[in-house]
Amino acid sequence: MNSERYVAIKAQVENLYVLTGQGHWDEVEAQMTDDFRIIEADGLPYAGEYKGKGALQELYTKVFAYWEDASLETGDITISEDHAIVLVTIHATSRHSGERLAMPLCEVFHLRGDKFCGITPYYFDTVPIARATGTLKA
Repeated sequence: MNSERYVAIKAQVENLYVLTGQGHWDEVEAQMTDDFRIIEADGLPYAGEYKGKGALQELYTKVFAYWEDASLETGDITISEDHAIVLVTIHATSRHSGERLAMPLCEVFHLRGDKFCGITPYYFDTVPIARATGTLKA
């Protein structure tokens, strides 16, 4: 991969975090393929597959129904020709228990050309999240 591609992908990923955080959904969707998809782990209260250009907004709405005063801390970003992996920690307070959590994960952004075709988040541990949101299944 050439350095121009590396810089472009990194900027695109960083910009997507900014646009999502600001709720600029039309601009977010313009960066996605029609078959965009996100798959969340089964142990999460917002588990499942989200498809299409509106997937990120749909997921974002579900996630923040469980959390308040959320903030996102991004760390290292690793870039390849068709993927970007971002180390992330989400800090938020549970609306269910009032517990404040730091949730480490990495997000794998899948790219096709110059558009995102998916995101796969990998959480370090989903149990504390399920417990804090009152959705832990026995």
